[in-house]
Amino acid sequence: MSINTVERQLRRNSQQLGRLKTELAVLEEQFGHFADEAQTTRIHSLVSETPVSERTHQQAARHLEVIERQRDKLKLQICELEGRQDSLLDQINS
Repeated sequence: MSINTVERQLRRNSQQLGRLKTELAVLEEQFGHFADEAQTTRIHSLVSETPVSERTHQQAARHLEVIERQRDKLKLQICELEGRQDSLLDQINS
C-alpha cells in the first residue's frame, strides 16, 4: 500500500477516534448522572416501599444499563481504532 494511502487512512482513523472519544466523554458524564439517579431511586424505593417507587427505580436502573452498554461499546470501538492506528503507523515506519 502506498504511503499516501496509509496517511489518508491514518487521518480518517484519527478523526473517527477523536469523534468517538468526544462521544465517550459525553456518555461518561451521562453515566454519572444516571448512576446517581438510580441510587437515589433505589433508596427512595427501599424507604417508601410502594409499587410506584419500585417501578421508578427499575426504570432508572434500565436507563443506567443502556448507557453502560453504549459506553462499553464505544470503549471497544476506540480500542479497535487505536489498534488500527498502530497498524497504520507500523506500515509507515516499515
